[in-house]
Amino acid sequence: MLKPFTILALLALSLASASAQEPSALEQEPSAQEQEPSAGQQEPSAQEQEQQPVAEASENARGTTLARDFAAPIRILADNDLLDLAENVYRASGNVRITQGSMRITAHTLSVTGFETNTGEDELFILEGNGEGPATYEQEIEPGMIVNAYANRIEYDATNRILKLVGAAELTQEGNSVRAENITYYVETMQVSATRGEEQVETIFRPRSRTENEQN
Repeated sequence: MLKPFTILALLALSLASASAQEPSALEQEPSAQEQEPSAGQQEPSAQEQEQQPVAEASENARGTTLARDFAAPIRILADNDLLDLAENVYRASGNVRITQGSMRITAHTLSVTGFETNTGEDELFILEGNGEGPATYEQEIEPGMIVNAYANRIEYDATNRILKLVGAAELTQEGNSVRAENITYYVETMQVSATRGEEQVETIFRPRSRTENEQN
């Protein structure tokens, strides 16, 4: 027969073992309130989930289209041209046309500097129109989306991919347009800034098509 203190010792060990197997109050499963996401962690709405892949696809398409253009050689056609190796300047005149992939720029005169890689200068194309018409620009930035522009003078920085439209400038894309004395268009990011001349900057937005969710 076990002695009383032995029985008490076994009972204490049994209780300690049971206590170790059961989770404490601090180790219990989170409550329903804790499992629910907070207001800042809510899942995106159905509309946001629907728009996200469309936006990503559009950005990928734009990157692919522009990357293809930038990788293409620049081709120049003109009635007359002159390459001044001493000054590192190329000049052309008469029905000037520049193409690079889907990009098209037309003008009456052209000068190019910075085409020598050892000078450290940005490769700059300066095109000017004449009394017969302005200098023009066109490029497909993603499949089916065309940007058009014109101005008295176009300065295209091929190194940084920046287009400056100087004098009576206008830029259009899918029915939206900006008209100003000077416009700067950042080709890769599709950002546009404009400054006024005698008249204010004019921006026109085409009415946006309503989605099925908005119509219902």
